[in-house]
Formats: sequence, C-alpha cells, structure tokens
Amino acid sequence: MKKILMAILSGILAVGIGVAAVGCGGSGSSIVVVGREASSGTREAFDKAVKNAEGTSLDDYSGENNPDGEEHAGYVKGAVYLGGTGDVASRVASTKGAIGYISLGSVDESVTALNIEGVVADEANVLNGSYAIQRPFVVMKRDASKGDLQDLAADFYSYLTSEQAQGHMEEAGVISLTDTDKRDGQEVTQYTALTAKPAEGDKIVIRGSTSMTDTISIMIREYVELNKAWCTNEMFDLQLQGSSYGRSAVDGDTTGNVIGLASSAETESDTRDHFNIALDAVAVIVNPSNEVKDITLEQLFDIYTGAITSWDELTAAEE
Repeated sequence: MKKILMAILSGILAVGIGVAAVGCGGSGSSIVVVGREASSGTREAFDKAVKNAEGTSLDDYSGENNPDGEEHAGYVKGAVYLGGTGDVASRVASTKGAIGYISLGSVDESVTALNIEGVVADEANVLNGSYAIQRPFVVMKRDASKGDLQDLAADFYSYLTSEQAQGHMEEAGVISLTDTDKRDGQEVTQYTALTAKPAEGDKIVIRGSTSMTDTISIMIREYVELNKAWCTNEMFDLQLQGSSYGRSAVDGDTTGNVIGLASSAETESDTRDHFNIALDAVAVIVNPSNEVKDITLEQLFDIYTGAITSWDELTAAEE
C-alpha cells in the first residue's frame, strides 16, 4: 500500500514538474534569441534603442563582444542570425520560445508584438515618440557633387518625394511623414506624370533594406501606373539585401541611376543625399503561445546579452 501511495505521489509531482517546465512563457522556459545580420538597418535601429540601466546599448555591447566568433554575431552565444524580415517572422512563428524583431508593418497574426515599457507599437505612439524602438525609412542618391541622376532615375526620385507617394504609406504598413524637419529637410512635392519616357536612362537600380520591400514595391507599382503610357516594371532593377548594401551601392554609383534604401537614420555624408520618406516602428515579436505581453528595454538587453535565458525569469519579475 505504501508503495502504491508513493507511486501516486510521484506521478503527481511529475505532472507538477512538467507544468512548471512549460512556464508562464507558455511554451517552455528557454528563450531562443533571434536577430538580424550586421548589414540590417532593422538591427541597427534595435541595437541603438535597447539599453541597460547604465545606458549601454546593444550596439555598444555587440561592438565589443562576439561570443560565437562569427562575422555577424554579437548577441548571446547561440543566438540565431537571419538575413531578412520574413525569415525572422517565420522563425519566431515556428519556434515557441523565440523572440525577435521586425518592421511593424510586417507583423501579422502568425506572431505577437510585445508592448515596450507598457507602450503599444502604433502610429500615434511612434509619432509622439513614446514608443521607444522606431526608425525612419530613408531614400538615398549620390551627392550632387558627384553628378545628377539620369533623367529616368531623377523622375522616380521626384515621385518618391511627392504627396502622391505619401498617399500610399498606410497601404505599405508604415507611417506617412510630411513634416519637413522630420524628413531631414525634404519638402513634400507635387509629382506630374510624364507623357513620354525621359531621354536619359534605361534602368533604375534600387538597392538596400529588406524592411522596405513592401514600401518600395508599392512605389514602383504606382509610378508605373501613373506613367503607363511608356513605363514598365522591367525598367526597375530591384535587389534588397540590407541597408548597408544600399549605402554602398549609392557610394559606388558612377552612372547616376542608383537609388538606395536604408531602414535606419542616415547621418550627414559627403557621398550621399537623402530624405526620410516614412517612419516605422521595430516590433519585438514572440510566438503567439507566449503569455508575456510587455517587456522593458533593460529586459531586452539582458535577453540579447544572455543575462536572462528563461521566460520564467520575466514572469517571476511581474509577480
């Protein structure tokens, strides 16, 4: 009889331990850290915004620490580094303990976006500055001292600066930006469609941020529609591999047909002109099974540097 009672008790304890192992995170307590490669503007914006109590940012930390010894590392040992927004979303959606970050406009029902410091990532909170992890979407061309853009590329660039382009930002999932100061000095213009193809230029080469895929694809679609008498999609050479590739392509532009895209703030440059076309939030995402709904910047710093490795540590702090 005593053996039977002990067996029953052992079974109850085993069930209790099993439930505890699942943890309040909803899917196992171990955190799977997912980030972007070093060329990503999304990572640049995230790393600069996430700081510990002493004010050290992930950007500072990653510059001095490289636990995995890999080219694009810098987070906690064993972190997953992926090349695009879609890759991060897919990994988090399919990995119960995962945490990652993507453009707000790319968030769908397959993942859950966390509040940051109690603040929801939405248009109002980005515009008023209360949502901490945000960045501009930047359009770049070579500096005027290196020569003007070819006529075709210059006309498309003119469309990108326009009120007509701003009319499609909501569709692109980003926040329209019309304030000249916030656009880094670029006023919103009026675009007039052309009746014939510009004399100079056969291709518009576009390079840069993967986070801007939806935005630039819609801009191309609308530009082609406005100029359908002569313009086709074949006039665009679009390859998006990261913000750093966009900057490099513009710096190396010798013909005047390159437009670069970056999803992090652009500093003054002797080789590039730029303006901010829209604002975007960087959403911190988890698997929908995760019960955590809010996180602080300090907790994010601790997760990405390995000081916090379990979802239970976060939920315990809330109790």
